[in-house]
Amino acid sequence: MINFDSLTLKVLLNELEPILASGRVQKVQQPSRNEILLGIRSQGKNYKLYICINPKYPHLALLTKEGEAYRSIEIPQKPPMFCMLLRKHMEGAKIKAVKQPKYERILELYFDSYNELGEKAPLVLACELMGKHSNIILYNYETNVILGSAHHIGPEKSREREVAGGLPYIYPPKPKKMDLLKISEAEFYTHTMAIPSTINVWLNENFNYISLALATELCKATEIDIEKDKIIAISREKISNLYHLAVKTLKLENLNPSISKDKKLFSLISINSDIEWQKINSVNSMVDLYFGYQYYRDAFTRLKSELLTIIKKEIKKEKAKLSQHKKNLESEEKAEKYRQYADIIMANLHKIYPGQDSVELISFYEDDQPVVIQLDPAKSSNANAQRYYKLYNKAKTASRISRNLLIQVQDELNYLETIEVSINQSDTILELKQIKDELIGQNILKALKKQGGPQEKVKKEGFSLTEYTSTAGYKIYVGKNNRQNEYILSKVASPNDMWLHTQNIPGSHVLIKVPQENIEIPITTIEEAANIAAYFSQAKNSSNVPVIYVKRKFLKKPPHSKPGYVTYSNEKTLIVNPNEDLVKNLA
Repeated sequence: MINFDSLTLKVLLNELEPILASGRVQKVQQPSRNEILLGIRSQGKNYKLYICINPKYPHLALLTKEGEAYRSIEIPQKPPMFCMLLRKHMEGAKIKAVKQPKYERILELYFDSYNELGEKAPLVLACELMGKHSNIILYNYETNVILGSAHHIGPEKSREREVAGGLPYIYPPKPKKMDLLKISEAEFYTHTMAIPSTINVWLNENFNYISLALATELCKATEIDIEKDKIIAISREKISNLYHLAVKTLKLENLNPSISKDKKLFSLISINSDIEWQKINSVNSMVDLYFGYQYYRDAFTRLKSELLTIIKKEIKKEKAKLSQHKKNLESEEKAEKYRQYADIIMANLHKIYPGQDSVELISFYEDDQPVVIQLDPAKSSNANAQRYYKLYNKAKTASRISRNLLIQVQDELNYLETIEVSINQSDTILELKQIKDELIGQNILKALKKQGGPQEKVKKEGFSLTEYTSTAGYKIYVGKNNRQNEYILSKVASPNDMWLHTQNIPGSHVLIKVPQENIEIPITTIEEAANIAAYFSQAKNSSNVPVIYVKRKFLKKPPHSKPGYVTYSNEKTLIVNPNEDLVKNLA
């Protein structure tokens, strides 16, 4: 991932200054301790300035619709104290100026605030976007006194700079770097003669506005191999080309904001020809979309991991129950032995003497063969018989209960394995949230209490089903979790549509939509849909996967059954081998 650097902030500020410098703050919100959202009215339009100080991806940008959707911003019902402070001083205030201290990753919003007596207080909101040291600080720029900050920094965290209300605001320590625009080519060449590290690292550590990613890109464009080429082996011509390209970049003469196709990189100049770039129309959109996507991927991965951990724990628990119930069933045969021993003892009470720990008697259950029976020497012969009767009754009761519970536990295990498949094949946060809501509804996962509000409620969001088209032109719908499965059956399917599912294997519900009644679906379409059903199942990487298909009218949803569970009749079966290429071609 590429970090937000001072040059990107400089270019971004050039775009945002005309909007922000004439804007008025209408709303202040704080979605989390690392995020601030400012609603700004400027030039007859509404804008949302998003400021993120998450140590992993600190950045700021005016949100686009796509960028806002990536972040899934949720506003807490009870605003944090810092948000209340910002609301007190910023809401309704007109932004007077927007500045970036030279070479710094800091954006400053200047505005005037008025207290209850109408006295003016000139304030600054300093957005420091510096990795793990990122912070948002509100201070008075006349007295230089801090009013509050998103993160308090005490002496135990930093020996050089404390940040807290009432303390003086001082800028973060500045690294000793040179300004390349103030250095001639000859001076630059002289400096390169004493480089202790690779040239891209040296550029980053010694020159302002040049990040490691930009330095690497400049070296690549000038054909300098940072891995192999030592500085003494780099020609004077390449050093010259590097200098002029770097100067051109710092003068912002070759701007071409882009994001790599895999969304792992962004660049202000995008001159690395080895990377497939997607040009973005502005630096603001580039920053917004790039970091929005990183936020989205992290949130997706985190939620997926959380759900899988919960489900695997539940599956392990149900498998342990299943194993115990099977053991209880196996003990039924042993229970019959206990009854036989008790009967044999009762028939031979006169042959057993006090203090014996075992006795050999003739078993009338095994053709008069001798059998050795263990005894409790502290008990009488009759008491020993009663002990075996009790063991028999206990084992029989356990066996009867286990036989009844075994079906329930197996059903629960099948359900949990279906959920696990759904989690693994989810591609979006919305799909994972639908699964999370289902788990809350099934009391597998507890709803978290939001700050200052009631328990989290299941949201009824719109469904975006995965859709395919068969070679014959039939629409094929896939439910990638149980909420989608239920939606397909209740809202999408008609009685004559064809429903498919892997046989006795957790997987997705698949539906072939029939355009008109009494139309015979081509067998090729059924085979293609069966392949899709096998692909979206636990048997995705297997061969010879059985898939059942049946008309929707032969499905039944039992009362009080688990989400996604149906019974069926008049089904037929196909055997298919999941083919990923076929599935992709039908998309």
